[in-house]
Amino acid sequence: MKISKEITDSLTLKFAELARKKNREGDKIISLGLGEPIFKTPESIIVETINAIKSGHTRYSNPRGLLELRESLVNKFKTDNDITVNEENIIVTPGAKQAMMLALMAILEPGDEVINFMPCYVSYVPQIKIAEPLATIHNIDVNKKDFSIDWDLFSKTINNKTKAIIINSPNNPTGKMFTKDDMFELVKRIEKYDCYVLSDEIYEKLVFSDLEHISPGSISSIKDRVITINGFSKAFAMTGWRIGFLSSPQNIIHKILKLQQHINTNTVTFIQKGLLKAYELNNHQLSIFIKSLNEKSIYMKNKFLNETKLNYVAPEGGIFSFININKSGLDSDSFATQLLDEYNVAVTPGIGFGMNWDDHIRVSMVIDNNEFFKGIDTINTFISNRK
Repeated sequence: MKISKEITDSLTLKFAELARKKNREGDKIISLGLGEPIFKTPESIIVETINAIKSGHTRYSNPRGLLELRESLVNKFKTDNDITVNEENIIVTPGAKQAMMLALMAILEPGDEVINFMPCYVSYVPQIKIAEPLATIHNIDVNKKDFSIDWDLFSKTINNKTKAIIINSPNNPTGKMFTKDDMFELVKRIEKYDCYVLSDEIYEKLVFSDLEHISPGSISSIKDRVITINGFSKAFAMTGWRIGFLSSPQNIIHKILKLQQHINTNTVTFIQKGLLKAYELNNHQLSIFIKSLNEKSIYMKNKFLNETKLNYVAPEGGIFSFININKSGLDSDSFATQLLDEYNVAVTPGIGFGMNWDDHIRVSMVIDNNEFFKGIDTINTFISNRK
């Protein structure tokens, strides 16, 4: 296949590997780079998965996913998201990223247009181009003051060739969430066009503001145009397990199923078995984690309050903060490189999340509070020492 220029290396993985390298060489690194919860996968999931292996659940399963797990997800969608769906419209995938990939491959054709809000998760643009190299991507930058969406610009961009709109709330990297007003603005425009919304809701459980997570698939007028994408990685600390899922309208699910059959065959059977009762758990560690995320957000707000070279917008959910470093005099790659080389603190350059975001860095808020506070103090020192 032809690798287009949009299919770039992941800067998030690049700087994570640089941090690991320094660790291997004996340097003590404070990593504010990759985003994966530090709490342990719930013990009951681990036990059930091990039991499933011992019981022989190591063979093929239904390409859609185990029926029992999909039935559990039907209830999850109804209870958590107010989305009514049946098990035939759910597919369990090797990670939420794979769910997004399959959805894009199923709906995009040459000449289609995709609207994508920037900054965005580093894989969205490459995935669009892998799914359909001849698709046109319209990247819409959000407001740099508060990460709000310019809905007038959106109205000028959406047209009869628009096939898909990707949204991610809570957002990676900004932590911004779609409000009821945002959803209203989105819906009234989508109702005019025959396009799909791909809603990445992987951070839905990680909300520490007073906002409520809203799933566009719950809105009756557009529910047949929404593909909802989610997974277990963030809420259950299972990033390495690689298991996600999606719900899709009837007219698309059969296309996604064909792709699943020929690319994955099925998602790991014994992991699915281990997750049958995941949404029935009292996930106490998750509550502690959310409290920790809020404490870190408050700490950054207080620390950067009087720092004139940084502009901090408090995240509303998710596990990241996106900090404006424009007044530091450094681009994001130089900032991240110097901070790692001189102070042993790893962050991710904003350029990896969009070409117009080279004046930001992404800070991951997942590590131990004390280590995180040290890292933020060090960033503040780094900035203060620049003339």
